[in-house]
Amino acid sequence: MSFEACVDAGRTVDFTVPIYESDGSTAIVLAATDVVRVKIGRRETVSLDLDSVAATENGSVVTVDETNPASVTVRLAQADTIGLDGAYDCEVSVVDDSEESPADAIKCAEKGVIHFLPSMSGDVGKT
Repeated sequence: MSFEACVDAGRTVDFTVPIYESDGSTAIVLAATDVVRVKIGRRETVSLDLDSVAATENGSVVTVDETNPASVTVRLAQADTIGLDGAYDCEVSVVDDSEESPADAIKCAEKGVIHFLPSMSGDVGKT
């Protein structure tokens, strides 16, 4: 499967990603001890490295919504997206706790593109 998202840099955004096997139709079932990782960057250079274990200092995080079939919500916190501009690759992977050879194998589940658009300047406060 693949996905595409357009988001405003410097703004908080949530989006949902269903997670399937590489055939695009077989849903992945997550165990409670599996970890979902989301890497956003260009080519091999990671700009944001998120997971379902803990949020970044700014609050970006991956939340497992459903385990069967697997679905996650990716929250990109505004402070983590300031300065990002243009198209970035996005990889959603599962660190499979049940794998033994290799231990905790990381399996690419979804690939996508996130377009970071410039945000409007000016006041963003409550008043």
